[in-house]
Amino acid sequence: MRLTRARVFVAAGLLALAGTATGTILAAGPVAAAPSQVVLVNPCIGVGQVRPAVYDIGCMSSSEFVTGLSWTSWRSVAFGHGTLKVNDCTPSCAQGKYIKYPILTVLWRARAWPMHSGREYFSRLTWIYTSKRPAHERSAQTFTLPPSGP
Repeated sequence: MRLTRARVFVAAGLLALAGTATGTILAAGPVAAAPSQVVLVNPCIGVGQVRPAVYDIGCMSSSEFVTGLSWTSWRSVAFGHGTLKVNDCTPSCAQGKYIKYPILTVLWRARAWPMHSGREYFSRLTWIYTSKRPAHERSAQTFTLPPSGP
């Protein structure tokens, strides 16, 4: 158990260090999206986004989504942090409450974005829980992201 926690803390430290250094460099540059910037494709509507504040990985408003995203780097790899909100409601209940989990986020593996000449999108998302996490989850998860919406 300690080895797993140690790996998470080492990974979080490396991400924070890399993000801080890159963020300092980026502070001098423009924030506007350039045609060559890699995008995060919103899976619900198929639109490419740069530095989004919210991301809904499954297009299901009642399940889970990431909010409060803040990015320290946005290049061929993007580093950030935010909060994963998970609805604790079972399928049979009328209302649930969202449980918040702080996470580090990494977008990586840029690929050509089909039907968007010369553009790239992030095809992988990894989040790392920085403190508490759902009981059934590992300390980090990686998702393959589709190039377009439904």
